[in-house]
Amino acid sequence: MSGFKVFLKSKLFTLLVIWVVLVLGFTLWAGLMNEKFFSLTTFVEIGDLLILTSFLSVGAGFLMVSGNLDLSASAIGAFSAVFMAAAMRYWGLHPLLAIVLAVVASTALGVLNGFLVNEFKFPAFIATMAMASLIRGITQWVSVEPGKIAPGQVNIRNEYTSFIADGKFFGLVPYMLVLALVVFIIYGIILAKTEFGMQVYMVGGNPQAARLSGISPRKMYYVLYANSGFLAGICGVIAMGRAGQGSLNALINNQFTGLTAAILGGISFGGGSGNMAGVFVGILILNTFNKGTTIVKFSPYWTTVFTGLLLLIALTMDYINARNARKSVGLIKTGKHGDKAAVADAE
Repeated sequence: MSGFKVFLKSKLFTLLVIWVVLVLGFTLWAGLMNEKFFSLTTFVEIGDLLILTSFLSVGAGFLMVSGNLDLSASAIGAFSAVFMAAAMRYWGLHPLLAIVLAVVASTALGVLNGFLVNEFKFPAFIATMAMASLIRGITQWVSVEPGKIAPGQVNIRNEYTSFIADGKFFGLVPYMLVLALVVFIIYGIILAKTEFGMQVYMVGGNPQAARLSGISPRKMYYVLYANSGFLAGICGVIAMGRAGQGSLNALINNQFTGLTAAILGGISFGGGSGNMAGVFVGILILNTFNKGTTIVKFSPYWTTVFTGLLLLIALTMDYINARNARKSVGLIKTGKHGDKAAVADAE
């Protein structure tokens, strides 16, 4: 029972309540407009919307728990999509080989992000933002068809892309949605139940203390940036299959959706807190909102505005929580609570 009480007080429960309220609200709103929101088809479509964002959010979430971030993930995903399409259409590679090479190359770009952060001591924000621009340029070069000057989209369709785009269980649930859910479950278990996950939290909470405990933040950052590139590469492969083309602008709108979901789900920019369950519900809230506004024919311009406001609110709450946490630690260390035992424990 105590565990249930803890759950009722958790942010995950609050997020689930928000999602239920959204579902009920859009169901009533759609009903007043003679439209239907609450249906199996709608929820499958909401799930379909979260496929691409899920991979970016998981990679971003792990990095944020460690106290870092990656603003190049969507650019790496676009590179992966174009690389895969070009490898099949221009270079004549087998689709499976093209997929493997695209994901490997994307992982290497993630390692390069880690190199910039670790070896050159660049702030993650600056390093990954610069890498995003560099990767977009490389993607543009890769997309150029041999013998032509102007870069463009690389279009291709085959049985493999059709499988990615159209494959469904029972003709209803997309294979890629199941893959996204499996990724969430696996990474959620890794973060919550393994020694590696504990080390990610420690590095994010206090890198110096983690270092004194024998954990190398440097190695951790390399692993997490490589993982972010790996997941972005898979995301790009799926995006290419679903669209039937690799495009320079692929996933351009998914980067901040993933970050918004991670922050909304309880992962702090300061690191050391959050979990994958919260991130998943955060994505669910965002995509339910987007799908709901489409059904009730709400202006897409205002939908973008409200999504931005949601990110602003999430960031504000994260800042307030971090500031309150710092104040609490400061009060304990200065003994203003009058608890000598607490002061001794803090020291």
